[in-house]
Amino acid sequence: MKANVIEVLMFLFDNYLSVSEDTLLDEKSLTCELEEAGFDPQEISLAFDWLGELAEIERLAATLVQVPGNSIRVYAYEEQVKLDIACRGYLHSLEAMGLLDATVREIIIDRAMAIEADNLSLQQFKRIIGLVMLNKAPQEEMLPWIEELMNDEKADSIIH
Repeated sequence: MKANVIEVLMFLFDNYLSVSEDTLLDEKSLTCELEEAGFDPQEISLAFDWLGELAEIERLAATLVQVPGNSIRVYAYEEQVKLDIACRGYLHSLEAMGLLDATVREIIIDRAMAIEADNLSLQQFKRIIGLVMLNKAPQEEMLPWIEELMNDEKADSIIH
C-alpha cells in the first residue's frame, strides 16, 4: 500500500466523517466520487482494503482480555526504519498519557506497517493514529482531539 493511500483515507475522513448514518454511501458510490476527485483506482482499492483490514483487526481485538500493565515495546528493525524516533516517541507519549492502551498501540503499528512506504513522516503517522482512533468509536470528548491530530500540519507539534 502506497503512502498516497493515506491521502485517499484523509479525503474520506474530511468528506464523510460528519455524514449521518442514513446518508452513508456504499463502496461503489464512494469509489466513483473518489475517482471524480482525481484519485487512482488502485489507490482507492488499497484504501478500502486498509479500512477493511482495520475493521477485522478491531473485531478480533475486541475479543482480547485487557490486562493492565507497564510493558516496554521493543520495535523490530523494519518498524524502526519505517517509524523514526519521532513517530515512536509520539506513540509512546500517547500511551503514557493514557490516551491509548497496548492493544491500540499494536493496531496503530500494524496499520502503519501496511502502508507501502520506506518510512512515514510524523504527520502521516498522526493521520494513521487518528484513523485508528476514529475506528474505535471514540468518546465524544476525544473527537476534537482526533480531528486536530489528523489535520495538524506541523509535524513537531506538542500534545495538549
